[in-house]
Amino acid sequence: MNSGKFFTSIAMGAILLFAGMLMPLTANAHCARVNGPVATDALQALETGDISPALIWVSEDQEAELKSVFEQSKNVYKQGGESRELAEQYFMSTTVRLHRQAEGQSFTGLKPAQPAAADIQTAEKALVTGDLKPVTNMLAREIEKKATALHQEAMAAKKVRGQSVASGREWADAYVKYIIYVHGLYSTIQAGPAHGVGE
Repeated sequence: MNSGKFFTSIAMGAILLFAGMLMPLTANAHCARVNGPVATDALQALETGDISPALIWVSEDQEAELKSVFEQSKNVYKQGGESRELAEQYFMSTTVRLHRQAEGQSFTGLKPAQPAAADIQTAEKALVTGDLKPVTNMLAREIEKKATALHQEAMAAKKVRGQSVASGREWADAYVKYIIYVHGLYSTIQAGPAHGVGE
């Protein structure tokens, strides 16, 4: 493999690695949990008989389907017992599925109740307190920690890059990882969220 192809191969690997870090994990999607905000609001809709809390999580194009499922679920829900549990599961699952679809994400079923990831907890708490500082501090700490590690690896590799082809490749690998990380983060920050609901 010539040096040009090798460098391209490293660059593509680093890009794919970075893209993978930023992709939502569908298996552990925050909004797919039984105790997540979407399922919780869907359950509230059934309990109160008012679909509004669930409707906010789907697009206008999906309203008719959700309303139809809500009416079916509401009738079964009123029967109590196992019927009530089935209605809850069906309506929560449908609401979450439509929400994920509105986000442009896949749906693989409701996930068990579990605590949200620490970063999501911090972000959600900021919506309660109105104080964003803990969020920006958390992000700054994580960026500084990872960027520092990658920078140090690149600097160490740079010192010995001329000693051999192998050491030169180590430098190229460290360089690409460092640059891709910085540029990828900057691009992501500038672009903003990849999706919302029905956008």
